[in-house]
Amino acid sequence: MQTNFLTSKIVHPANLDSNQIKCWESLSSTQTHLFSPFLSVHYICAVAASGVDVRVCVLYQNDVIQGFFPYQFKNWWSALVRAAEPVGGEMTDYFGLVAHKDFHISSNQLLLLAELNHMLFSHLDESQLCYGLSGEQPRTGLRIWLNASETEPTYPSSMSHKYLKDTERRERQLLRDIGPIAFEFNAQEDRRDKLQYLIAQKRSQYQRTSTEDALVMTWKQDALLYLLSSKFATCSAVLSHLMAGDQWVASHFGIMGNGVLQYWFPVYNPELSKYAPGRLLLHHICKEAPMHHVRVIDRGEGDTPSKREITNDDHQFYRGSWHNKSASSYLTRGVQSVRWRFGI
Repeated sequence: MQTNFLTSKIVHPANLDSNQIKCWESLSSTQTHLFSPFLSVHYICAVAASGVDVRVCVLYQNDVIQGFFPYQFKNWWSALVRAAEPVGGEMTDYFGLVAHKDFHISSNQLLLLAELNHMLFSHLDESQLCYGLSGEQPRTGLRIWLNASETEPTYPSSMSHKYLKDTERRERQLLRDIGPIAFEFNAQEDRRDKLQYLIAQKRSQYQRTSTEDALVMTWKQDALLYLLSSKFATCSAVLSHLMAGDQWVASHFGIMGNGVLQYWFPVYNPELSKYAPGRLLLHHICKEAPMHHVRVIDRGEGDTPSKREITNDDHQFYRGSWHNKSASSYLTRGVQSVRWRFGI
């Protein structure tokens, strides 16, 4: 495909060649607005390996790679009408184009080059607006910038004295009532079993709280298991585990890249709720993160009082849809409108 001196090639992630991967890795590690591991080629490949129909639009100008635009088709019907969504669907916390910050393109151009009629998305970070892309319904995302120290435990500068003291009090109570505290920032022993236990507990939490199950699809669970072995500078799995005595307290599975830890799937023991196990888990992660070269913990979309207690930066995510004037695009938008209206 060609438009305004740009050309494109659509490839499956498994068919990316070494030069394309090297270029993607270079962009991910040198452009600060692309530091999220969700924008890493290795995250895209892990989702594709789970069986999802993932495609990558590679953008060229004069045969020189300018950027990458990954997307997926939810099912055969979506592929037929060329209606895409972000790679990873609803569980992905960042979506967008991977290119130099001075690259510019319109959403209509991008759809044409990606051979799409419709793109429904959320989690388009505000930094993506520099490309000329746009969205609607801005929602706040929160981040924790950590004090830089790789030699000893530290705390976010935003943490209030009251919050810190209350957290330490709960930990002393847990130690007294249950047993010695043991925390692993990135557990290695029985790693796969611990992740599968986390998935089971997270799904139980969704059911207990009447929340939509973000892991109900088998491919999403498979994607996490594929990511578990990811050990790249732009995308590395982190499986944190907190115990008290012989009782499980809390766990978290996330991905890390370029000093950014995406706080993704935390879960805690509901029987220990009086000790605020979720808070204790994040407390320990914040203490040890700088020693693992983490500079910022990204907590994704959502602004709540509890998150604000330990946050010192915010940004905006956008959602919306890009579409052309094809019949299939109008059809897709009509179906989506009905789904939104009736909550299906």
